Amino acid sequence: MNREDAVKEAPDGGPTLSIEEANNLVIEHQGWAESIARSVARAWNMDWRSDGLDGAAMEALIFCARRFQPARGVPFRGYARRRIHEASAEAAKRSKTWQRGLAGSDKIEGQARELSAELLNVFPELRSGQLPYPDDSSGDSEGDVRGAIRSLLVGASFIAAKQGISTSLPDEVMDYKRMLIVVASLEAVHQLVLWKVYWEGLSLRNVAVEWETDELNVIREHKAVLAFLFKQLATRKQLNKPKVRPGLREIAMKLRKDKRSAVFTELLKDHT
Repeated sequence: MNREDAVKEAPDGGPTLSIEEANNLVIEHQGWAESIARSVARAWNMDWRSDGLDGAAMEALIFCARRFQPARGVPFRGYARRRIHEASAEAAKRSKTWQRGLAGSDKIEGQARELSAELLNVFPELRSGQLPYPDDSSGDSEGDVRGAIRSLLVGASFIAAKQGISTSLPDEVMDYKRMLIVVASLEAVHQLVLWKVYWEGLSLRNVAVEWETDELNVIREHKAVLAFLFKQLATRKQLNKPKVRPGLREIAMKLRKDKRSAVFTELLKDHT
């Protein structure tokens, strides 16, 4: 059977993967889907396996792999994350732990816990009681403290926007779009840094390894983008967008040739 024979048509007419390709996609992303289920379980104070979140995440992953349409240009993780998150959250709500009220007082508390957990992954300095100061800072000046807090605030807002896109009804999604519209106007490399950290859950170190660059290049770029977002979201004036620093310039040039690397631009199209 050739590739054309193996391809099936999705409901909207777009080509989906063959069964073999979809199965490989499931195998490749199994650990990632489980990490989403664990994150939801941690937020709701549950056991992700005994409460059934693992099975729900796997079912959603398989479903997404069967319906995935590469030609649309949306990364698979961007397409599947919301569905896996929703399936895990629904399994949490149906679990006996939730029914007994052991997962917290309400959904808002669970979302707050999940936000806190993800914030610790983005800013590991917090685990040791340190603020994410700039790399050239002593951590003593008032300006450095303000900058570190601004980074945390924007990071938390970004995670909240992701949670909103993942769990809200279509009418509610508009509440989160202002930040995403600003992000979608950034350089592709800046969009991809934010996507990999906040949407895919990678650490800045993992992003650096993937791009085969020094970790400091990614850390500095991330902090510069957060500083811009903080200022831009506080004003209606159009500010100058951050330029790509020399350490990531070569990567940025490669990404400009691939329109799909502007992942938040594609995400907004998907939710329009």
